[in-house]
Amino acid sequence: MKFSNLSIRLKLVALLGVSAAMALVVSAILSLVLTFFSVRDESLRHLRQTADIAQDNLTATLAFRDNSSATRMLASLASNPRILAALITDEETQLFSIYVSPAASPPDVAHYLAEVAALARQQHTQLFLQHEGFASIAMGYMFAVNPIVFDGRTIGTLTLLSDNVILKERISAFVLMQLLVSVLTLVIIAFISIRLQRVFTTPIFHIIETIRTISQTKNYAVSVNTIQNDEFKVLYTHFNDMIAEIHERDSQLSRLATTDPLTGLANRRHAMDVMQTMVTRARRKQEQFGLVMFDVDHFKRINDQYGHPVGDLVLKSVATTLTRAAREIDLVARIGGEEFLVLCDSSDLETTHQIAERMRSAIEQAVISGTDGTQLKVTASAGVYASVPDSEDLKVSLSRVDAALYQAKEAGRNKVVNWEKQ
Repeated sequence: MKFSNLSIRLKLVALLGVSAAMALVVSAILSLVLTFFSVRDESLRHLRQTADIAQDNLTATLAFRDNSSATRMLASLASNPRILAALITDEETQLFSIYVSPAASPPDVAHYLAEVAALARQQHTQLFLQHEGFASIAMGYMFAVNPIVFDGRTIGTLTLLSDNVILKERISAFVLMQLLVSVLTLVIIAFISIRLQRVFTTPIFHIIETIRTISQTKNYAVSVNTIQNDEFKVLYTHFNDMIAEIHERDSQLSRLATTDPLTGLANRRHAMDVMQTMVTRARRKQEQFGLVMFDVDHFKRINDQYGHPVGDLVLKSVATTLTRAAREIDLVARIGGEEFLVLCDSSDLETTHQIAERMRSAIEQAVISGTDGTQLKVTASAGVYASVPDSEDLKVSLSRVDAALYQAKEAGRNKVVNWEKQ
């Protein structure tokens, strides 16, 4: 019997079946590809975030060659069963400290580390001059290599190896789920009307479209809704819960990566990123930008006399004072033990000096009260540098403001000194 002689219902069923089959095949392929890249990028992002956090904690251990502390910190990675190995090398590419998971195969780990080491040698300029790490997925494992930067200089590298178990499991589960949904949908579409077909396919495509949107925009502040009170509602609920959890986790990791945990100010890494943007923009527009570097006077004496808890309270108080005295467009960061950096966008020398003096005066006048009733006042010295940047190298500007700070301390402390060209 010719197709043209079939009834309209059969023609419609056949047309819907073929159309649905083609749509499901195309959407399954797209979803699989998108899910693979999304899961891959998510896995790499989480590994890099773990590496960033570990790098910040390990900087001091490598800078002061504290091998025992580095070994203890690396050993804490055992709480993550996916980590196969972690390796610290110094600027001469010599092994400083290593951790290998007891569950990992030593020959495999040795092979993986050799491959990553070869890639790191190829990326030497990126790691040691541009201070940028890299990450990728290879057969059987994924890795992240981060430069360990101290005082603007790469002093070594941190390498993390992780297995691909979660990636493989999620892709396999997704493929299996996609196959089951596709086959079931095709069978149903062959025997039901257009209305029921829409009831079953619309929610599926809704979730797929949401996944596609998230994959393209990386915006996890989304949700899917349904008026149906069936299994799709449960699926939507779990999907929304999963997206909300990922969004919250990413936000927390982002805060950890950019914030000083004691004072709540921007940390050195974030301050350097912002400063690089400001310097580039200032050079392009030929505008001045200002830097103020503060150092709490006699901070070691405070720690020795009152103890570290009071020292921490002093740092928090100074951070609060600096933030209140800053302009809305300024960024206040803690870049060292008792050192603070204020980035003053679009600020000439006079304005930057006024900001620094206002902050210095506020620190001097503040009364810090301890939990035991202790009250003390502290002072701070400040160096000021403001100019149109003549180089995009941050070391130039930082060395000048640091030199001005040194002059302020040499001049008796509790002063603001501008950098002047010799």
